[in-house]
Amino acid sequence: MTKFAKATEAKYHDGYIRFNWKHEGEDRSFEISDEALVQGFGARDTTASELLDAFERGREQISRAVEQSLNTPTDGVTELGSGDFSQRTENQGGSHEKM
Repeated sequence: MTKFAKATEAKYHDGYIRFNWKHEGEDRSFEISDEALVQGFGARDTTASELLDAFERGREQISRAVEQSLNTPTDGVTELGSGDFSQRTENQGGSHEKM
């Protein structure tokens, strides 16, 4: 497991990656869809290893998306999808769009 995945306790679960984020002493749970990881961060398929590798490649963009969502109230898991990353990956010259 990679540094980012370890730090966030990222795990594969039914086609998505679930991870935790500590903010002001509170743990928040997040999920990123397999679609977002394939489209935004170059996962070649939806296997656990590919999705976790893509999660690591997208750590900077994922971190920004999480930080932007922290002010949004939630009673459970915050879902992040391809729409949360599409502008970011396009603005980076497509560096994460290889398939």
